Amino acid sequence: MTISKTINITGVQGKLGAAVDLTFAFIPSNADFDKVVPIAWKVLTLKDGDFVSYDWTDLIGGCRAIINGNTGEVSPREYCAIPIGRSSDLTKDTSKRPPVYNFSSPASIGGTQARVMNRTKGQVDIGAGFVTNQGQANEAFNPVLVCPQVPDVSSAYVDYDAHLYIWASLDYTESEMLDDSVLSTTSLWDGDLAKLTGKQISIKVSRDKGVVVVDGPKIGGVAQAESFLPTDDAAAQGDGSAALTYKAELAFATPSLVYVGVKAIVEGLLPKGYSFKATTKGYDTDAELEVVLPPNVCCNQAELDLIGAIDASKSIFGKAYIKAHSGAILLATDKGLQTWTDVNPASQQWFGVNPGDHGDGAIEGVAKKGAPAEVANGNGNAAKETYEDDKAGAPADDIVEGGDKFRSIRRGGRRAVGNPAA
Repeated sequence: MTISKTINITGVQGKLGAAVDLTFAFIPSNADFDKVVPIAWKVLTLKDGDFVSYDWTDLIGGCRAIINGNTGEVSPREYCAIPIGRSSDLTKDTSKRPPVYNFSSPASIGGTQARVMNRTKGQVDIGAGFVTNQGQANEAFNPVLVCPQVPDVSSAYVDYDAHLYIWASLDYTESEMLDDSVLSTTSLWDGDLAKLTGKQISIKVSRDKGVVVVDGPKIGGVAQAESFLPTDDAAAQGDGSAALTYKAELAFATPSLVYVGVKAIVEGLLPKGYSFKATTKGYDTDAELEVVLPPNVCCNQAELDLIGAIDASKSIFGKAYIKAHSGAILLATDKGLQTWTDVNPASQQWFGVNPGDHGDGAIEGVAKKGAPAEVANGNGNAAKETYEDDKAGAPADDIVEGGDKFRSIRRGGRRAVGNPAA
């Protein structure tokens, strides 16, 4: 059954003042702004007292797209609704003038994606989006991204993240392809339309001390940010142990990869029960990812899961690099004050041994520093680890048997995660 929702945008009477230009766009996690390019879904000038509404459905599909080489605007032509787990072939009949393009009836391919296969015997631009008013006279295809110049006998995946962003004063026209500068531009509001409840989504636009603000449903990152730090009631984990957090400073090849990279990592780890807070530095290549650990998960396991998510993601081009890592454990809460202490990455506590021990427990000289070539070429999961069997500098009760348990120590700031050449 198709889910339909209406997005209602209101310029609050007497509170908006001067007109404001708004840009609405969906930014998928696999957008690289080269082979997968988001477009400006809607662009409008909203005035004080205005009311505008747009329809959205979860009926995804693909289209043959035309890209204006001068303006970058994308226009849909032939299109086809393609359910998840199905594929449609786009063909071209050159016996007719002008040539006629057709989509085949979607066939089952399994999996969790929807696909268009180019069978036109040439390159073609393929758009992805959703269908509104299916079967009615005003049926329409709404493109939200485009895959330019898809080669013959190649595929374009048309399922997308229904995560809508709203910006003010961007220099784009409606249906124009976006560039990666939008990733470093703070949005006024964002939300996953598929996860918002109700059929009406109310967006109210006003000004507060001269600054444009948007009031809309609160989900996703906002809700997580408000409830990220454990409260007094949640200070202890389900098994009675103290709350633990793991923090990693991540570096990406370019600033444009930070958003898609962090998002892909988080999506890969959410099923494991983690919750997250990500902090960026504006238009920069670094991001700090702080993770609240579920019960019975140690900092070392969280780091291994993080590396696994980085290695598994196909949307992080050039992968990521863990520049530094740390952990913290909650000691006490008192009238809203939470007291935390660092978890030493070279201690038993980091590896989940005797997690009730809050002692320092540092282990001296457990890992040799990697040679420059090894560090440059190292892969986070396949790297050879070196263990120095010199325990003289560490307390006997803090030594963890087995050199493999110290694999994560050198990743903090000295080991590349993933092969940049991959």
